[in-house]
Amino acid sequence: MRAAQKKARVEKAVAAEARAGRALAKQIHEFAEPAFKEHRSAEVLAEYLGTHGFEVDFCFKHIPTAFRAVRGKGKPVIGMLGEYDALPNCGAEEGTWGHGCGHDLLGTAGAVGAVAAAALLEQLDLRGTVVYYGCPAEETLAGKVYMARDGAFRDLDFCLAWHPGRRTGASNAGGSALDSLVYEFFGRTAHGAWAHGGRSALDAAVLMDVAANYLREHVEENVRIHMVFRSTGDAPNVVPAYAKSWYYVRGRDREQVDAVRQRLDLCAEGAALATETEQKSQRLTAVYSRLPNDRFAAGVLANAKLFGGPRGTAADKRRAAAAGKADATFPRGIDEDLGRQGRGSSDEDNVSWIAPLGKFTVTCVPNGTMGHHRDQTSQGALPFAHRGMLQAAKIFAGCAIDLCTDADLRRAIRAEFRKRTRDSTYDPLIPKRQAVPIDPP
Repeated sequence: MRAAQKKARVEKAVAAEARAGRALAKQIHEFAEPAFKEHRSAEVLAEYLGTHGFEVDFCFKHIPTAFRAVRGKGKPVIGMLGEYDALPNCGAEEGTWGHGCGHDLLGTAGAVGAVAAAALLEQLDLRGTVVYYGCPAEETLAGKVYMARDGAFRDLDFCLAWHPGRRTGASNAGGSALDSLVYEFFGRTAHGAWAHGGRSALDAAVLMDVAANYLREHVEENVRIHMVFRSTGDAPNVVPAYAKSWYYVRGRDREQVDAVRQRLDLCAEGAALATETEQKSQRLTAVYSRLPNDRFAAGVLANAKLFGGPRGTAADKRRAAAAGKADATFPRGIDEDLGRQGRGSSDEDNVSWIAPLGKFTVTCVPNGTMGHHRDQTSQGALPFAHRGMLQAAKIFAGCAIDLCTDADLRRAIRAEFRKRTRDSTYDPLIPKRQAVPIDPP
């Protein structure tokens, strides 16, 4: 199919869903639900897909807000990822939840793109199956990790993902690998006047963090070790019998994170030994670095160029100013840089080890908009953001058409994937019986 013909068909298919897509995004923006608690957001997305011929299944027994929606016949099986969790303290009012990362747009564009792609495959009498995975809890870096543990994504031949941002283009680099780790210490309580009879769990947690601080000098410069205390005691004059700390370890890849985590475990063991306490640890989630796929990235970039991002208008500038972004400017054109590995992390990178992943971004907010902030929340609800979201839906559908019509493209992507995974097997690293971390530890 010629590019111009494909573009016209895709634009018509997405235009037919534009009103419904904007309404969905507005609903999810208003719901602003926390990780693993996105019940209404998941339901409206599932209902939308169901009314468009998708078979929807909330099939993840331990993850109630995750679902799988399928439409089509035969291969290739093309996945489209959607997210819909919000962030704390990113709402319009201090202390409220809001979509400070644009997941109201993210989940909706994938759903609209899936509907458009499935409809086009039927119109063109093409073989292919579209699978939308509704993925909760990306912000806690856990949703797709636990979904993968429970069997998700292994049905896919190819997978597509996107993120709203301040550029339009393909992304092939991904973020950092990460472990989310909880350390608990168990001691013996005593009143302060008889503190010699106690064994302080808090002392152990503090001593561990002192050791972790010294460790920071002896790891590679790209490594990050983040930490907060979660439980420290009840009163100054009572020796705490229990303490808990929560760490993130970020690194270049799984091997580097595993090596640093082992050294952090030694910090905990040493602190417990020094304070005569007991300790245990648990890995809440394990994020991989992205497995790149150059051929897939090139195909995604071609569709980003074909459909482009939204253009900012004078009206958009006025709306942005009214929402707090004075003298707003809007990025234009396509960024052809496929990116460099970021400091942040995303659980979608785990999926890249299960099926070839094609990722892109589309401009949805003005230059200078702060992510993970109510600045993003307010700008992401404006018409410019919704136009960017619909452009993303077109890129989803355009890529799906390519995958279903271009056998050479499919072979090249799969060959590169097999080559890069020849000596590795994806392991979610989370025990089968471990409960989903619905609430913070």
